[in-house]
Amino acid sequence: MSILKKMILLGGTSFGLFLVFSCSSAEISENEKAKYTSVPNPAGENEIILDEEGKEVRLNTGDPDSFLRPSKDPLEYFRVYISSDSYQLRQLRGSKFIRRKVDKGGDALISEELVRFNKINFIDDGIIIVVLNGNTGAFETIRFNTRVPRINDLAKIVQNDVTRWIMEHSEEKPIITKFQIHYSLELKNKTGSTRDAVKEELKKEVIRRK
Repeated sequence: MSILKKMILLGGTSFGLFLVFSCSSAEISENEKAKYTSVPNPAGENEIILDEEGKEVRLNTGDPDSFLRPSKDPLEYFRVYISSDSYQLRQLRGSKFIRRKVDKGGDALISEELVRFNKINFIDDGIIIVVLNGNTGAFETIRFNTRVPRINDLAKIVQNDVTRWIMEHSEEKPIITKFQIHYSLELKNKTGSTRDAVKEELKKEVIRRK
């Protein structure tokens, strides 16, 4: 039973208290938001930024650091941050011509893939370059470009993520046929394991695979 239903069953007084607490929570939320300040689009103010739900947003100081860095490569269209807690995406360029189809379920599944790696605090990154078919807009090439995640299993997760993307185009024939996706993946030590313990576990895993 939800908190709201419980409050209603307990009567008007309790429900009134519920409303008071709700207002307080809303105020706290607004106060939290006030801590963050908007920052310019790293790709230029003439570009619209979209998030993982296809909504127009502005970057702010509460976003992952990897989202805030200046974008010097004109092929960089997307930035993705993945942890076991969230999947966040920002499209920095080209939203007039190309967009990623919203896929909340797929985003959540990719995020869950990182749970098993939460034994150390670690940030990895990689850059994927995508080439699309000039007639159909379908994926033709997906490969790492200049930066590959240091952990092989994370590299596989990145590749799996891109292959599930569906691109939507403004025209029947795509205007954008090549772009880059910059990934940042954050692991969080939620087990309390030490680095030595993790190293030993990895050694055992290597022996088992032999």
